[in-house]
Amino acid sequence: MPIDPQNLAFWNAVAPQHVASPLYRTDDFRAGQMVLDPVARGAVGDVGRRLLHLQCHFGLDTLSLARLGEAVTGLDFSAPAIDQARALAAEANLPATFIRADVLDPPPGLTGFDIVFASWGAIWWIADLEAWMRLAAAALAPGGRLVLIEGHPAMAMLDGRAPPGAPLQVRHPYAATEPQIDEDDTDYAGARSGLATRGYAHGLGRILTAALAAGLTLRRFTEGDRVPWPALGSLVKLDRDYWAMPEGAPWAPLSFTLEAVKA
Repeated sequence: MPIDPQNLAFWNAVAPQHVASPLYRTDDFRAGQMVLDPVARGAVGDVGRRLLHLQCHFGLDTLSLARLGEAVTGLDFSAPAIDQARALAAEANLPATFIRADVLDPPPGLTGFDIVFASWGAIWWIADLEAWMRLAAAALAPGGRLVLIEGHPAMAMLDGRAPPGAPLQVRHPYAATEPQIDEDDTDYAGARSGLATRGYAHGLGRILTAALAAGLTLRRFTEGDRVPWPALGSLVKLDRDYWAMPEGAPWAPLSFTLEAVKA
């Protein structure tokens, strides 16, 4: 499936705005701080291996992993984002490879990685999730791990525009084959593009089945109560890294972590 030109135009437009957004903490990274969120850092685990970061955007998490000692390669389809990633790598004097390519049509030879990593909103942009999982599996060396950290499909059903204190209302499907059109003028980080985008709702059944069909063996699947952006108006700032439901609210899944191994 070819790249969606509208989505590409959106990411090209917001990349420099995201670099400047406080949500991404680029200045903290430049000051030497670790900006990779703790859930992702814990899921990646031990360092010192070859790691491929799919849909790496402007490379902030990729370079945080490089700072931990991973040998990192980041892939993204947005030229402005990849340019920003390369500039940040040079500025921080960190070894990293950044590739501009469609995640479903990578360059040849992108294989032999110990970890394939993607997080927080990556698969929302993927129409063919089965092809994405096959690409992840093909990029792994035998014994390598896929680490996927995402917003939970149950959370993605809810109306993110509802103001704080308003009842939670279902606005989106749990899973769908047709694209979900988002015409919001302002995105999750406060960036403005003036462009509608198309995303894809994947339920947990589809996600897990796609991983298994790609030949991966499920090692761990956990659900979490926090996300690193204010995905719903009812969420409150939990700490430096996360937003969560208010104290006293019933527990609800906001995220998940999937780890799977290639035989």
